[in-house]
Amino acid sequence: MTNDLQQIVALLLENRASRADFGELSCLKGKECSKQVANRFLICCLLDWMWDADVAWKKGKALAKKLEKPGDPEGIWATISSFSKDEWDSKYEEFGRPHRFHWGYKRLWAIANEICARYDGDARNIWSGKSPFETLIHLWALGAGDQISRMIVGALRDCDQIKGDTGDVKADLHLRRVLGRAVYGEEIKANEAAKVIQLTRKLDADPWKLDFPLWNVGKSYCRLTSPNCPSCYLRPHCVHYQRHSGAAVSGSLET
Repeated sequence: MTNDLQQIVALLLENRASRADFGELSCLKGKECSKQVANRFLICCLLDWMWDADVAWKKGKALAKKLEKPGDPEGIWATISSFSKDEWDSKYEEFGRPHRFHWGYKRLWAIANEICARYDGDARNIWSGKSPFETLIHLWALGAGDQISRMIVGALRDCDQIKGDTGDVKADLHLRRVLGRAVYGEEIKANEAAKVIQLTRKLDADPWKLDFPLWNVGKSYCRLTSPNCPSCYLRPHCVHYQRHSGAAVSGSLET
């Protein structure tokens, strides 16, 4: 790696002291979560897709609360699967538009049926006793989606619900924008998520450690329009800033 890339990685790791908030799971300090907490966590993660994370988690918590029946507060997935597919689809408005896209909400029905059939309606059975990679495989098979699955695995590691030494980032729009601008001078395209995964694997042996600081830079400074470059700690090593400030370009990825 070039010196600029080494400095980018070092700065990102220095700014990982705070981590993403994964709700109740983040408060357990390594204690095994309950079925209820695990199910709430998973439904929030599944809605944290293609829109603002804060909104997604707020909507996820509200939906979980509506689905937790008196006497069976742990049975979120059983409640969803008790509806017919058409009934579930029809409740999009009634449940407060839990996702920005109707189909983002609709997919929960098929996932719920899989969780009930394969994991006894208990999200913990997806990851309990499994390695990060094994958990990832189960989430892929469940239909959680590639990037969301990586985020779930990373969150479970951060919250000490699974053990492992490495995991990938979630290549969302913030990471594509920050990494693309900092390393290449322009945003990495939405259909090039694999490029983000490959790049972060070259930058650190445990790419997941870069996920939150990259996301936070994108959320706080490296916005799509009107980026706040003067306040960004990556600015001295960012190719995009160097180009647009008239400085010489010094950051590139060596193979």
